[in-house]
Amino acid sequence: MVLFLLSACSTPAPVEIVEVHTEVPAKAAKPPPVLKWLRWQETVSTMNASQLVTVLEGMAPPGNANQWFYYGLLNQQSDTYDSWVIARDIFRKLHLDEELTNRQRQLAGLLEMYNQSRINSIHGQEELKKRNDELQQQLVQLQEQNLLLEQKIQAITDLESTISTRNGE
Repeated sequence: MVLFLLSACSTPAPVEIVEVHTEVPAKAAKPPPVLKWLRWQETVSTMNASQLVTVLEGMAPPGNANQWFYYGLLNQQSDTYDSWVIARDIFRKLHLDEELTNRQRQLAGLLEMYNQSRINSIHGQEELKKRNDELQQQLVQLQEQNLLLEQKIQAITDLESTISTRNGE
């Protein structure tokens, strides 16, 4: 038993620590594709009308998703209704493209909604203008009717006055 106690009090043999390097060599981290799209969006948003025309005229027909996205951005930046329709359709196509990353598809979906809201706004303005024109025409007609009624009232008043003066004579 004494031996057992003495063996429990002795220090354990040193354990050799071996370092294991599990670090993966750092590669140049490639930014997500959506960041490239966001940078393009920032650049295109600062273009003026003449720059847009120059880029659009010099651009070859789009052949891949990146080119379609850029073409959509250029059309979105334009001030014309037809360009917004083109942009909306491009972003809708990209939003449904299963080969793109989720973030790219989400961005395309947001831009599709943005362009659709611009299109809807134009339709709303056209409807309001049409309604305003109709109300203006109705106002003119009512003013003409009001003038005729005032003339009839005046004629009746004049007639009553004439009758009243004849009866008084």
